[in-house]
Amino acid sequence: MHKTLIWLIPALSLSALPSVAETVAPPKTAAEKQALRSRLDAEVDKQFRRTDSNRDGKISRAELTKVSPKNAAYFDLVDMNRDGTLSRAELSAVASLMFENWVAENG
Repeated sequence: MHKTLIWLIPALSLSALPSVAETVAPPKTAAEKQALRSRLDAEVDKQFRRTDSNRDGKISRAELTKVSPKNAAYFDLVDMNRDGTLSRAELSAVASLMFENWVAENG
């Protein structure tokens, strides 16, 4: 799963999971898990704001391509409702799934 953490989030120009996964050990307690999850959520928010250049609350394919052209091909994997934009909720769902899988496989 560690490799998955590395390829998907940077593909979205959201480096939160790799930075968290590479700098800390998996959480051992519920409190550690919550703290790590809060750190991840804060980083996803930061990267979302950075990528959403027009501040409309969504990331368009063009915005993602501008920030990370080589990884824009992953856009459709995260656009779960197929509306042509990435919402904070869609990115959060991906981050949550990846975080829970990382904790399960490494904890």
